Amino acid sequence: MSAIKVSVEQVENMACGGSGVTLDGVELRVVEEGDWVSEGKYESCEVIFTDGERYYSATASRSGSYFTDYAYSSEWDDGDADVVEVRKVAKTIEVWEAI
Repeated sequence: MSAIKVSVEQVENMACGGSGVTLDGVELRVVEEGDWVSEGKYESCEVIFTDGERYYSATASRSGSYFTDYAYSSEWDDGDADVVEVRKVAKTIEVWEAI
């Protein structure tokens, strides 16, 4: 876990294209928003953001569907989000290709 404190609602706001501010007033900038990944009724989205010095990852979640309204986790969880400090690394993979 990281020392940065960000609420579940702030992570959801960043996952939906907004910005965030820590409980200490530090502005957060979204670096990368993942796509919402559907697992049936539940969806999740990873957000990578920075406080200007370090990079962090957190996941927003919601339930519902495209045809109905979504219920976001912050509606029942007003606590701090699980935030992990991250760093970008290059990875090389090998795959089989037809010739």
